[in-house]
Amino acid sequence: MDEIVNCILKRRSIRAYSNKIVPEELIKKILECGIYAPTAKNRQKWHFTVITNKERIEEINKLTIEGMEKIGIEVDPNHHIFHHAPVVVILSSKLGGYSRVNAGCAVENMSIAAESLNLGSCIIGQTRYMYHDADKNDIDRLLKIPENYDHDVSICFGYPSGDRPDAKPRKEDVIDYIL
Repeated sequence: MDEIVNCILKRRSIRAYSNKIVPEELIKKILECGIYAPTAKNRQKWHFTVITNKERIEEINKLTIEGMEKIGIEVDPNHHIFHHAPVVVILSSKLGGYSRVNAGCAVENMSIAAESLNLGSCIIGQTRYMYHDADKNDIDRLLKIPENYDHDVSICFGYPSGDRPDAKPRKEDVIDYIL
């Protein structure tokens, strides 16, 4: 089977990470794959904030959970948004056009790159909740999000702790052909 196709088919969201540090060269390779994702009209109006500082990751986790609770989302007190991963990347973009699609392409590229490098990843949409009832400018400064850019999505990386989960059954009858 083609190596890339195999990598896509075996990739799973990892929700348990070891404490092992991810080497900087692997982080850079994953980010390179992210910035090589397609963007509408090749505008590349995005920004990647890489966080490896454990205290900063914990702070973002806390802000996100607080935001979720403020709008009535129940959160298990032991839940960690980033599953204790040692690397978190926050994607932001200049809004307009297809910024959310562009961010989706970038995180998918990064998740597949992580898989190919024997790392786990998990795409995290919950970080948008950290903005609820908080000062956007304060959070953007904390995350080094450029002016006139908005948070899109996050992704975390690390070495999986334990076995990778099995694939969940895929839904059938979700494809139609028009010939």
